[in-house]
Amino acid sequence: MRTWWRRMRHVRDDDAGMGLPELLVAMFIFALVSTGLAYSLISTLSLTRDARARVVAANLAAEEIDLARDAPDLFALLDDEQTETLNGDEFTITRTTQWVSDPGAEFTCGAGSGTGALRYKRVNVTVTWGGMRSTAQPVRSDTILSPDDHINDPTKGTILVSVLKADGTGNAGVGVTVTPTLGAAINATDSQGCTYVLKVDPGTYDVKVTRAGHVSDTQLAAPTQSVVVATGSTASVGFQLDEAATFNATMAPGAPSGTRLPTAFSTTFSSTYGNAAVAQQNAGGTTSHTYRLHPFTSGYAPYAGTCTQADPRQWPEETIGATTYAAALPDAVAAAPGGAVAVGVPMGLVQVTGGGGSHLHAVSEDGDCTVSYAFGNIVPGPASGRVTVALPYGSWRLQTSTSATGAKTSLPASRLVVPTPAMPERTTIAASGVVTFDPRTAVLP
Repeated sequence: MRTWWRRMRHVRDDDAGMGLPELLVAMFIFALVSTGLAYSLISTLSLTRDARARVVAANLAAEEIDLARDAPDLFALLDDEQTETLNGDEFTITRTTQWVSDPGAEFTCGAGSGTGALRYKRVNVTVTWGGMRSTAQPVRSDTILSPDDHINDPTKGTILVSVLKADGTGNAGVGVTVTPTLGAAINATDSQGCTYVLKVDPGTYDVKVTRAGHVSDTQLAAPTQSVVVATGSTASVGFQLDEAATFNATMAPGAPSGTRLPTAFSTTFSSTYGNAAVAQQNAGGTTSHTYRLHPFTSGYAPYAGTCTQADPRQWPEETIGATTYAAALPDAVAAAPGGAVAVGVPMGLVQVTGGGGSHLHAVSEDGDCTVSYAFGNIVPGPASGRVTVALPYGSWRLQTSTSATGAKTSLPASRLVVPTPAMPERTTIAASGVVTFDPRTAVLP
């Protein structure tokens, strides 16, 4: 009896149930299994959604291609982007177009000197959607369209005109004229900056582009280029035209009030595309000038005048004793298309004394420059007996005359004074009366 009881008690003591360690292990295993199942479900849902969205995108691309094929005018079929929401997803449909001159080569409007006839228009459609996986590729559809009618008469040619903005995008709405007149209206440029002149008799033509408030990269409001059209071929011509930026220039910054400048005066604006000499837009004679320029994104570094010695870069380094003197252009300043910016243009100053009622002139003494400036009637102020005038860097001989067109007499050195402080600091007046404005300054070690 006692043996049986001991056995029953032993069994009951061992049947104590699940402890905390066993519970934790069970929960961990359950979490692993649940995570795997959840990941599998999420992946399946994502793949299903992506597959559904891809099917919708393919249908949208095919629809866009069908619409392009039905376009009545291939010249009006241009780049386009639109969005459409279906099944809760937003799809972006992007269409790009490009003319092709032959089946094996691309032909971009205005690129190079095209010699082939326009044959086809290539249309590329790309569809993307919100929430695309990073590894997913957009849906693409392409086609080549051939016009119902012949674009090129085999006995005539075509002129392709391209007009781009400063940032390289197309400039729409630019008017195009061709001389000699072709007798047919020419459409303004489209959103790609292109227009096409069809069925042109072989010959040489001048193509001019204009748009109100715009200026070319050569600082012209109506740039013109010549193009030769051959039988059965395409000639292309390209322009860069953009809305002008306004540069409000302070000539000779730091000059005293009343400083006089030449009545007719140009400033050279240097950019990475070269130098452009531009006349001021407002009345001359004052230190405030306004210039309307092509808005190069790299900006302009200006210097007064147009002579070679007016450019500080033309003055070589000079070492005197232990000091080296050098000159450089000011920092470039840029303005957005249609925007405005302030810019300073350094100049040299000299004071003229005595001789009220005289017309003042300045003639360049640099060998390769024949520039002559007029200041009008200069009357030195009664208090100081002096008038300050500003001139570009270089060497100048000042002269007076009793009238604007009268005989000129050179001023002696005794009637010329270097102001204090001198601008630039290395301004000199020779015994002969020649004033030299040297832009070089000491280079700090």
